[in-house]
Amino acid sequence: MSQKNQAQSLREELTCAICYDLFRDPVMLECMHHFCKECIQGYWGRCSRVATCPQCRQEFPTQSFRPHYLVAGVVETIRKASSEDHSRKMQKVSGELNVKIRAEFEHLHQVLEEEERTVLMELAREEEQWVIRLQGESARLDQGIYELKKNMEHLQQNLEKLRNSQFLEVGNVAVRPAMKVEALPAFSPEQLMNKYDGPMQYIFWRRMLKSVSPAPAPLTFSPESAHPNLILAKDLTSVTEREKPYPVSSISRRFLKCVNVLARQSFENGRHYWEVWVGNKAKWDLGVAAGSIDRTAKVRLCPENGYWALRLRENSEYWAAATPQVCLKPLRLVKRVGVLLDCKEGKVAFYDAKDMSHLFTFHQATACKFYPFFSTCFSDGSKNAEPMRICHLHL
Repeated sequence: MSQKNQAQSLREELTCAICYDLFRDPVMLECMHHFCKECIQGYWGRCSRVATCPQCRQEFPTQSFRPHYLVAGVVETIRKASSEDHSRKMQKVSGELNVKIRAEFEHLHQVLEEEERTVLMELAREEEQWVIRLQGESARLDQGIYELKKNMEHLQQNLEKLRNSQFLEVGNVAVRPAMKVEALPAFSPEQLMNKYDGPMQYIFWRRMLKSVSPAPAPLTFSPESAHPNLILAKDLTSVTEREKPYPVSSISRRFLKCVNVLARQSFENGRHYWEVWVGNKAKWDLGVAAGSIDRTAKVRLCPENGYWALRLRENSEYWAAATPQVCLKPLRLVKRVGVLLDCKEGKVAFYDAKDMSHLFTFHQATACKFYPFFSTCFSDGSKNAEPMRICHLHL
């Protein structure tokens, strides 16, 4: 027997048959069976007749037992070892997350610092260009003033000659053309302030989105996979269901039993994230599907059938389609769902995209190809008629 199995067997031997937990203040009956003191007293208190052993049914009219200190000591040792083991695991996980979080923030710091350097360099270049332009215009102005002075001296000399010679014709007086001098360019501090005094945090946030990894995937619905009852918008980002199916040219790749549709895009590696607007729909399914799923059959959504999905029923009942299903308790009604697919780690995680609060994570997701998966569920008249939309983040 392996060490792990031995430890499991020992733990089972030290587990109370009433509370199914490790013994607390263990006692032994005359039949040699052990229970927690509080558990056996509570059990006997509920017996309508003579007290018996819960395991072998031997009667104990006097309800007698005795403490078993040896078992108590072993249980404490097991409990302490288990606690230390959990503590070590917690420290390891915490350490790994600490490193990962620091790395992510370090990346953001680098992006912000690079953006800061870029903007400050741009501002410095604009300042330098204005200074060079002003210096050039100033030099031209100085040259113009010099030329005007030369013209004035030339005119003065000609006037002197005119006074000294009564035969000099005025038309013969040469006048040098004046240099055309333009005014200095108007420098507008307001124009520069307006450029850099906008909602700077928002502006830089928009620029930072280009560096986000994984960036929100610009998905579209696949018309070839859509159930005949589904209507897709022209831009293939919105889908709704109608009561009667419409004629389709091909059904080979379509869902036929459930109102499902896949994305056109598929993923085989890397990390990918997208968001889906579900609004006030009363029910829906969405998540990730393996490329090998049977689209013609009605199957239960679960990892064993190639689906890693979240479900909404009755307006407010959220379920993770695991085996068995897991009931979720989000803090609010989820109107926008974020989905993260990590092909390498085999992980599919779901978030409330309003504040990125975690909803559920599937592990060990394996497939040759993954497709984003959506189901509007039947509209039931007007109760669930609101469309489901793929959210696009326009950079």
